[in-house]
Amino acid sequence: MRKCPKCAESLSPLYFGTICRHCGADLLYYHFDERLEQDAQKADAQEEKLQRLLNKLPLLKKKQ
Repeated sequence: MRKCPKCAESLSPLYFGTICRHCGADLLYYHFDERLEQDAQKADAQEEKLQRLLNKLPLLKKKQ
């Protein structure tokens, strides 16, 4: 069973709508800003990890 993130009412697993039948909250965009911020933080962490890995490779170091 799924639950609405706003009202915590149970939703049928066969309900594929984007609007909660109980409170009218948009299930797709509820807390969208917070999820977007979390995704941005994850992307920054992955980019930093990749840059550290690439800096270790001798082929990509600049010759002076």
